Amino acid sequence: MFCHCCTSDDKESQLELAPELKTTSKAYGTLVDEVQEESNRFVALLKSGMGSFGLSVDRSNSACVIVRDVNGGAAASWNESNPKQQIKPFDQILEVNGEPCTGEDISSKLEDKDVQDTHLTLKRPEERTVVLQKPGRLGIDVNYRKTSAKPWIASVGSGLVADWNRNRPDMAIVANDRIVTVNGHSGATDILLEKLRSADDTMVLTVMHYDT
Repeated sequence: MFCHCCTSDDKESQLELAPELKTTSKAYGTLVDEVQEESNRFVALLKSGMGSFGLSVDRSNSACVIVRDVNGGAAASWNESNPKQQIKPFDQILEVNGEPCTGEDISSKLEDKDVQDTHLTLKRPEERTVVLQKPGRLGIDVNYRKTSAKPWIASVGSGLVADWNRNRPDMAIVANDRIVTVNGHSGATDILLEKLRSADDTMVLTVMHYDT
């Protein structure tokens, strides 16, 4: 069963999908000596006095706040000075000045007037290519909002993904992972949802995997 509901900025919609799965993995982005390779984690310093942070944040999934884009300001300055530790889209923001953050409180933490410079602890996701072969039921719920950069997996129920996860725990597809392309299409959420509904025998997904 495939369910699609319209959504507003403050309400999530869910999508139930179907099919089977094979997958490979590759590292996303560039690591540096200071970054622990097993975690892809690093700290970026956003200095005050740059006019703005220059950072667009997707906080539609409270459990996994990610960078939407870098568009100038302190973030662009950091990237220019640190080419091997650049802040990139889909990086997960774990902490602001050493404090864990969620979608509900990240705005207030970033706007704290008592803090001069801001330290962001970020974690780079792992990009996974997933090949689904129909027929079969995928067994996942997909959530999104109008403000989401891309839809994310909300839960995994019984079905082919659950079977895959049991057989390949090192390559499991889990809650909070973001679906960024479907059969090579990387457009807006409605386009991705349309492609997920397609009757194609083979469905190739690019997924950003987060260890949340």
